[in-house]
Amino acid sequence: MNPARIPSDTRILRSALPRRIPGTGDAVLVLHGFTGWPGEMAHIGDRLADAGLAVSIPRLPGHGTNGDDFMETGWRDWMRAVFDAYLELAAAHRRVHLVGYSLGGLLAILVASRFPVGRLAFVAPAVKISNPLLPLAPVLKLFVRRSKSTDAVPACLVDPDDEQVLAREYWSWLFGSQSASVLTLQRMANRALARLSADTLVILGGKDPAVPLSAWDLIRARIGSTVLERLVLPESTHQIPAGPDRGAVADAIVRWLTAPG
Repeated sequence: MNPARIPSDTRILRSALPRRIPGTGDAVLVLHGFTGWPGEMAHIGDRLADAGLAVSIPRLPGHGTNGDDFMETGWRDWMRAVFDAYLELAAAHRRVHLVGYSLGGLLAILVASRFPVGRLAFVAPAVKISNPLLPLAPVLKLFVRRSKSTDAVPACLVDPDDEQVLAREYWSWLFGSQSASVLTLQRMANRALARLSADTLVILGGKDPAVPLSAWDLIRARIGSTVLERLVLPESTHQIPAGPDRGAVADAIVRWLTAPG
């Protein structure tokens, strides 16, 4: 990290502030996605809290601020933050479940492969990514720190003012080094799948342009868990937690994490 590259007026967006909802029973660590923010997981977190679970939605370093701040972070920063968030919950609760979306799914796999956890729910986990340029990221990052993206900016259910900032600072760009970090975490997580033993739910979008349905085949072939279920939302794109199907996603995750056993 080069502190001189982080603007002095850097601020965390309101919807990107970490969320902690106390509870006395089991806890859930909820992890947002790449260039995402805690607010995109807020509906799931609120529903889990309504079901009586303690909830933590940390903010991954560099997310929910600005692009310059984001470019000073990478996979080590993100993984350290998630490990710390898990350890804090584990110090206060008997059991910690994990919910991970996209990049958060990779980080959840790595936590579950290292520490004892309850149940797992992966939402569009980035174990497989459709973008053919991702494997080239380790080379591209040597030449490009940030370049304009031609992808459509996603529409999400978020504070309109914050959404403008997120679109301008994150979603309109391709980030070389940070994309390479996603690839690094993907490879680590895919190797770690064999070490998972917790009951696992995988939720995928039928119209997801980023994470294909074949991600299920990869998980099923490699995961060590004996209890594994899949839910496909036929009309969902990649923005599953904050999109039109967010209610169905939250329902499924609540049922999964609160089921007896």
